[in-house]
Amino acid sequence: MSTSPDSSNVAKAADAYFSAWQANQPAALADVLAPHVVVHGPLGRIDGAAQYQESLGRIFALTDTLEFRKRWIDGGDVLTWFDLQPHGEAEPFPVASWLHIEDGRITGVRVTFDLSRLLQAGDPRTAG
Repeated sequence: MSTSPDSSNVAKAADAYFSAWQANQPAALADVLAPHVVVHGPLGRIDGAAQYQESLGRIFALTDTLEFRKRWIDGGDVLTWFDLQPHGEAEPFPVASWLHIEDGRITGVRVTFDLSRLLQAGDPRTAG
């Protein structure tokens, strides 16, 4: 028998995810990412929490702040639209992030944004 996800647990997981973003603390994601999380985005596919935390750490190093525009929750899915501010004088750019959450942990992420805008601040594939 299938039950619908507890919307408060879904919201808490999304809040924890974005709090880590705002604090530029990828280690803070350890308790919210499922070990087997799968991520799809402009930089390709990432398998596993450790790899995703490492990748986000490189993105965090190139960006400053998030400005939230809208969030939708539907069952275990959270879609968030935000503007991401890269370091320097560059204009913020829009990002859409779709999190899939099961049992309070993020199991899937789909993110889309204009990669060229992030690359103006640096390449997260080589940032270290």
